[in-house]
Amino acid sequence: MKRDLRFLIISLLFVALFSVFSLGQETTGNLDITVKDTAGAVVPNVPLTISSTSQSTGFKRTVNTDSSGFARVIQVPPGVYMVTAAATAGFKERAVDQVQVSLGHTTPVSIEMSTTLAPIDVTVTGGDVAPIDVTSTEIKSAISTQTAELLPKGVNFSTILKLDPATRPEARSGQFQIDGASGSENTFIVDGQEVTNVLSGTLDANSNIPFSQIQEVQVKTSGFGAEYGGATGGVVNVVTKAVTTRSMVSLVFS
Repeated sequence: MKRDLRFLIISLLFVALFSVFSLGQETTGNLDITVKDTAGAVVPNVPLTISSTSQSTGFKRTVNTDSSGFARVIQVPPGVYMVTAAATAGFKERAVDQVQVSLGHTTPVSIEMSTTLAPIDVTVTGGDVAPIDVTSTEIKSAISTQTAELLPKGVNFSTILKLDPATRPEARSGQFQIDGASGSENTFIVDGQEVTNVLSGTLDANSNIPFSQIQEVQVKTSGFGAEYGGATGGVVNVVTKAVTTRSMVSLVFS
């Protein structure tokens, strides 16, 4: 009886441990938004709307800037967004388009608001070069579905890993080296759940899901957190497009 009880307690502890590990994986990014006027002074209490430009995400959230004209929006699914500052306190509405949010990345957004006396209402468009995330020490890169669509690739998501400068194929094993580490030293994660083959330590065919279901692929080479402690090489972190797709993938790997 005591042995059965002890076995049950140990089993529950293992389940809790792996549940915490799964929840700790990155599946979203963040936005740091600063609102100022044309003279450089901060504008507090401005209503901000963050909305996805992609129908597959359908994300929309509303926040207000604090007393220093700043707002942080966390747990934003990877994708392209429009950030709109509502008209308030004599200022005109202003929008920043094409804001790219990547996995585990904090994207800074600066909005400059002009007074209602200004003759022209301008919509700012984000540049092609992603802003530097000063909040993280990780060395990582992200391949969005928008970028991958323009480049040659195969059916499955692993075919776009060659686009990352730190990754190259292993001809004999069919796996991938990340910064020189062999394929068996890497960790593969899909929607926050590790899918690395427990026997070979590599990515198997069942985990190599079609590219059409992928929203973003992130490759971490070093500096990543303790939740990725099983990786002695690199980490390939994948997020799928829609909630329905994520649920299907979770069922396959559970």
